[in-house]
Amino acid sequence: MTDSKPNAEASGVSSEGLHIGTKIREWRNENGATLAAIAKATDLSTGYVSQVERGLANPSLETLKRLTDALGHAVAELFSNEPAAQGTTYFVSRQGQRKKIQFPGSGIMNELLSPDLQHAMEVIWVEAPSGASSGVHAHLHEGEECGVIIQGQMILWLDSEEIVLNGGDAIYFDSRTPHRWIAGDGSQLRAIWLITPPSF
Repeated sequence: MTDSKPNAEASGVSSEGLHIGTKIREWRNENGATLAAIAKATDLSTGYVSQVERGLANPSLETLKRLTDALGHAVAELFSNEPAAQGTTYFVSRQGQRKKIQFPGSGIMNELLSPDLQHAMEVIWVEAPSGASSGVHAHLHEGEECGVIIQGQMILWLDSEEIVLNGGDAIYFDSRTPHRWIAGDGSQLRAIWLITPPSF
């Protein structure tokens, strides 16, 4: 088995890594699964899965996708399962107050712009430094996606087709198409991403 984790070297415990690890351990225990069973299902080592759970590893987005899939959850659920306040017909997303996932060691940060994961759409603010990526393996899921590049460059692969997106460009595609991305061009990538139904 391999870890398949260019950004997954063991490091000191980070608050982001600990939050992610705690949720993964919680879901594994709910499923009654052992570390060894999850390691086998994800083609990761048992020791590495243990490090992720303890916040000692820097899992890539690709690795988190493999772990959450094996546990019957979506990566987006790492934001929070708290529902939005009831009784209002709108939701304001304040800068600095959003639910977020920061992928330890990768520099990738996603903030949830939609109120929660119980609505028809999931809207995410994405920031990533040049060279950061979703992983070397493409992933796919039910639904559709639309992304708008605010700053920087995203190189997106749909199946084997490479598409370069620069600031101001947008793309819409069927999420069942295998896809992966990397932040290019030497500057910080900033983008808004919409997924329906919520399944990131």
